[in-house]
Amino acid sequence: MPLISRYTAKRILTLFPAGLLVLTGIIWSTQALQRLDLVTAKGQAFLAFFELTALAVPYLLTLLAPIAFVIAMVVVYDTMNRDSELVVIAGAGAGRLRLLSPAIAAAAVCAALVTVGAVWLGPLGLAKARVMITEIRADVVSSIVQPGRFIEIEDGLTVHIRDRTADGMLRGLMLDDRRSDTFDITYVAETGRVVETDGNTLLVMTNGSAQRMERPSGELTVVAFDAYAFDLSALNSGPVSTTFRPSERTLFELLAPADPSDDYRAQREAQFAIEVHDRISQPLAPFVYALVVFLFVGDPRMHRQNRLAGIIAAGISVAAVRAGVYGTLLAAEQQPAIAYLSYALLAAVGGGAFALILTDRHVTFHERWAHAATQFAARFAKPREGAAA
Repeated sequence: MPLISRYTAKRILTLFPAGLLVLTGIIWSTQALQRLDLVTAKGQAFLAFFELTALAVPYLLTLLAPIAFVIAMVVVYDTMNRDSELVVIAGAGAGRLRLLSPAIAAAAVCAALVTVGAVWLGPLGLAKARVMITEIRADVVSSIVQPGRFIEIEDGLTVHIRDRTADGMLRGLMLDDRRSDTFDITYVAETGRVVETDGNTLLVMTNGSAQRMERPSGELTVVAFDAYAFDLSALNSGPVSTTFRPSERTLFELLAPADPSDDYRAQREAQFAIEVHDRISQPLAPFVYALVVFLFVGDPRMHRQNRLAGIIAAGISVAAVRAGVYGTLLAAEQQPAIAYLSYALLAAVGGGAFALILTDRHVTFHERWAHAATQFAARFAKPREGAAA
């Protein structure tokens, strides 16, 4: 690769990871806040919260890498334009393909990152996070030992404790059971303890009472007890079964399912097929984006207005391509054959952009629109200036 191409590619690949980390950090923080309620409501430690949210990072990197690449490419080429570097390079006889080559090289790096994330690393992280979420939600004991909170550990079953001592003793315990259609029963006890015995999980309450309200008569019965064992075994129903969504399965699992009798997949075959097409098309997108962006910002521009119009047009064009691919895949849920149009769209856009670059033709409609908008704004401002005078 010529020196000037290495110089440009290095600048893009320096800015690309920096932008990717910033974007990922912003999106990760919003995702982490959504998980915070789940983890704190179940009494989990901060380490579990960090691990759960960190597992989504590979998936976020995969989604945001093309965006960060587009931003890096726009910034680098615009900076080179502003510093007249592109003008000098073009004046030295370098053709458009020479100016394009570093962007394609950087797109290859982005595509490699996206491929690893889309095929294996991203879904693997999401799958592990799904297992953690399922286990956290199924952990009844951790739900009980949270002082000062009313926790619904199952529909119609709410528990509250005032305090928990260092040896595991629960003080000021209240357990409200409304799961029956014929009666409600509320247990109030001074102390309690969760006990594991013979494979069963029991909540042993001492020095309390059970208040039973019959429905619909409203008859109330109160029974005092010295000790009472409430069986929690039905809530801990053994090993937790986790169902993985399409986005939580690697490409190999999507193409060759390990369990042919997977009812979840059988009922959502169209969604799984769409996920396969999306995974395969993702590594192709950076190359198409590089060609599209280069059409608008890769040529030497002397006028500041033209550069701004090119940046806006590049962003809109990339968003339109992504929206077109995404919309095609959504439509494929009703007509599966439509999914193949996503490849045709990427090929058509990328091929058209490359043909324009190869034949040395320029896209100028955005400059004309920017010029027209400027003139309209100037005409609109003139009467106001005259009135003020």
